[in-house]
Amino acid sequence: MDRFSEKSLLALGDFYVYGLIDPRTDQIFYIGKGTGNRVFEHEKEHMNSLNSDKLKLQTIAEIHSLGLDVKKIIINSNLTENEAFAAEAALINAFRYINGTGLTNSVSGHHTTEALSVEDFEKIYGAEELREQDIKHKILVIKINRLYRRNIPSDVLYHSVRGLWRASMKSVQAVEYVFGVYHSLIVAVYKPTQWYKCKRPRPDEVLTPQSEKRLFFVDENFERGLPWDANESFYYGKSLAGLKMNHGAQNPITYLNPKI
Repeated sequence: MDRFSEKSLLALGDFYVYGLIDPRTDQIFYIGKGTGNRVFEHEKEHMNSLNSDKLKLQTIAEIHSLGLDVKKIIINSNLTENEAFAAEAALINAFRYINGTGLTNSVSGHHTTEALSVEDFEKIYGAEELREQDIKHKILVIKINRLYRRNIPSDVLYHSVRGLWRASMKSVQAVEYVFGVYHSLIVAVYKPTQWYKCKRPRPDEVLTPQSEKRLFFVDENFERGLPWDANESFYYGKSLAGLKMNHGAQNPITYLNPKI
């Protein structure tokens, strides 16, 4: 089946939310919203992009290579566009929160943040906010929203925050502390001992001409397992939400300087 009948299209209404299921596991691997015959378009997209690096299309290719068809379900129908956006985003967030659920959606949904435990929600939105007068040092803020996860090991968090970043060596040399920030919450504080230009890739990266120009830092105290200093302890766990900075900027790097 590759399209709906006219009678079914009328029954679907203006918008609907659907899921694509891998017949090998009976697990949903993609959630989307659409109108008309949108639910069938992904397999047609695969046929026109056989060498695509999209995880969704690669999954479809694997299914087809075994002579199988993608299963498709209508999760909800007769929705307005706003209702469909909200339903799609809520489902993606819920599925991604559950460990082991392998959605191939490249984005979380329209105007949405990820699902949070009540404890994490309280940490982020109930945290004490830093005020401008609380900033006593030259700070480099690094947003790690996509890299951070619940119960992240301390060494993985360290490598996620320390680089590689596109920044000026002159600018970072003046930095006294680096914040790893997740949705405005300071989840990591480091005191850089030295900054380096990338000469070799991190274990999870391939060296490219672009990454060769990027920077990373070393915090020797962290690597030696030494306790935080008083400033690190003060900043950790607080929120940047109340500070005047571009929280929605695409660039993950922001500099904060003390008021003179």
